[in-house]
Amino acid sequence: MKNFFLCFLLAFGIVIPTIAQNAGLNKQQTMAYINKLYKVAYHYKDTKVDTVTVDGKVLTVFLSSGQHFRSDIAKSDVLVIARVKSGYQIRFKSSPSTDEILWAIQTEDDAKRLKNALEHLIKIVKTEKKTDPFSS
Repeated sequence: MKNFFLCFLLAFGIVIPTIAQNAGLNKQQTMAYINKLYKVAYHYKDTKVDTVTVDGKVLTVFLSSGQHFRSDIAKSDVLVIARVKSGYQIRFKSSPSTDEILWAIQTEDDAKRLKNALEHLIKIVKTEKKTDPFSS
């Protein structure tokens, strides 16, 4: 019983700091993490990710081809990871497969990490005070 209790305390001690680390990341740190990881994880033809930004509740992915894609991340829905021809994609569960937020992710592990970071960013964005006087 002592060993079980010690194992429980050890596991509890490891999990709590990990949770606290994620909770402590602010919007800028979370975006820096998403940018860094997505630039490495993205792979589609000769295109590369230039940058990922968030403005209000809209996430924008800028590609080296000059294209950019915008996604409203303020939906009250669950994010899912889907396996597609070009790798993995992250989208809202209720959205069609062509309405992905992040796509062409090479590995499932990268997709899971990006999904967790997006979920954290969504929580931050939803609790932020509005700074745009013309937004609804």
